[in-house]
Amino acid sequence: MTLMKPLIAVVSHTEINRFGIMANNISVTYTEAVEEAGGLAMILPFTQHRELIPLLVEKADGFLFTGGMDVDPAFYGEKRISGLGQVDLELDRFQMVVLQAIMTCRKPVLAICRGIQLINVALGGSLFQDISSQFSNAALKHMQDELSYGVDHEVIIEPGSRLFDLFGPQIMVNSRHHQSIKTIGRDLIITARAPDGVIEAAQHKTLPMDLVQWHPELMLRQNNDMLCLFESFINRCKIVSKSIR
Repeated sequence: MTLMKPLIAVVSHTEINRFGIMANNISVTYTEAVEEAGGLAMILPFTQHRELIPLLVEKADGFLFTGGMDVDPAFYGEKRISGLGQVDLELDRFQMVVLQAIMTCRKPVLAICRGIQLINVALGGSLFQDISSQFSNAALKHMQDELSYGVDHEVIIEPGSRLFDLFGPQIMVNSRHHQSIKTIGRDLIITARAPDGVIEAAQHKTLPMDLVQWHPELMLRQNNDMLCLFESFINRCKIVSKSIR
């Protein structure tokens, strides 16, 4: 008998392909991480038909929000600064509608890099548009020049958090971001910071939602130190899977 794997929807990003057509875009590192942790990955595609989103969300047991471009500061009432990267207003809107549908049905979420930023903004928080020019205490280099599967700095984890249960008081992580949380969103709790104070992780007070600023899926290319993060997420999704099947 084959054990049922929970279905994990990786929320899509978009890009313009070489033919000038908008395409769904997700790195295979995310789907590989889901599969390695025991889940079955699919892509939840971008759509302008917002009424279809609850139907798509209904099909999955859990959701992964990935890294990507910056979140438009219009969503938290700020003007763009020169250090802001590429933004896509329609992509932000799409992902926020997806998030609202997920929260309505209280299904598990794991959010990575842009994912923590997008969710924080969707819940009323704000961001440092560019850490190096706006976060005066930043002593670490949070945006590395090259892609690496290794680690760059330590993060200190809050006791009592789900991250603390997985990793203990501190872990080493990679760092591929130039934005971070400034003011925390509604019902989010900060669960980890870098030594210079930059917020590196959060969780929701009442929903099964964990958000990290680093890229655990890339770290899996070098070792299994981050596999427990994905396995914990998949295990929560298995509970959903059993209840709806």
